Amino acid sequence: MSLQLEFELPHWLYWGALLFFPLTYMAVDRWWSGRASRAALVAGHVPTSDELAATHEDPTENAPGNRVTRWLDGLSNFSGFFVAYWTVIAVVVYFFEVVARYFFNSPTNWAHESMYLMFGMQYILAGAYAYNHDAHVRVDLFYAKASARNKAALDIVTSFAFLIFILAFIWTGWTFFSSSMNQNEFFFASGYANEVSFSEWGVAYYPVKATLVIGGVLLLLQGISRFIKDVQVYKTAGQGRASHV
Repeated sequence: MSLQLEFELPHWLYWGALLFFPLTYMAVDRWWSGRASRAALVAGHVPTSDELAATHEDPTENAPGNRVTRWLDGLSNFSGFFVAYWTVIAVVVYFFEVVARYFFNSPTNWAHESMYLMFGMQYILAGAYAYNHDAHVRVDLFYAKASARNKAALDIVTSFAFLIFILAFIWTGWTFFSSSMNQNEFFFASGYANEVSFSEWGVAYYPVKATLVIGGVLLLLQGISRFIKDVQVYKTAGQGRASHV
C-alpha cells in the first residue's frame, strides 16, 4: 500500500506567494548586492578612474524622454521583473507535482491549474516591459532600415491605432473582471456570483481577470512614454537636419 499525499494548495498561500515572493526576492537581492559592495570597500578596493567616471555618468542624459518617461519606464521594468520571479514558484510547484505523481501516486489538479493561470497573468503583466525594450514581435517591411526620425514618425502615426487597441483591451478586460464578481458584495461588479474554477480546487477567477485591466493600464502608460520620446526624437532629428541645410 503506497503512501498518499492529500495536500492541496490553499488559495491564500497561492495569492500570497504571487504577491510577496517577488517583493521578498528583490529585497534580498538588493540587500545582497549592497552587502557585496560594502565588502569590497572593507577589503580595500580602490576604484579606478574609469569606474569613478562610470559612477558619475548619467546614461539617460542624452537619451530621449524626461522625468515622466523615466518614471513610466521604471514602472514597466518593475512589473516585468516582478512577474519574472514567478518562474521560481513554477519550479517549486512542478517539482512537487512530479514527486507527488511518480513517488506517491498522488497527482493533483491544482498544480497545473495554478501554473496555467499564473503564466497567463505573467504574459499580460509583462507586456509593458516587452514594449519598453522592443521585445515584442514586429512584422517589419522597412522600419528597421529607416532613419531615427522616420522611425519616430512611423511610431507617432501608429500610436493612434495602438491607442484604439489598448482602450478597447482595457474596456473588455474590465467587462470580464466586473462580470466575474458578485454585485451584492462589490459595488463596481456586474455579475451575480464570484466566479471560481470548475475543478475541485475552486480558485476565484476575478483576481486573474483583474490582471487584464492592470496589464492594459501598464501598457497604456508605456505607450504614453513611447509617444513622448518619439515626439522628442522627431523634433530633435528635424532640428539637426535643418541645421545642416
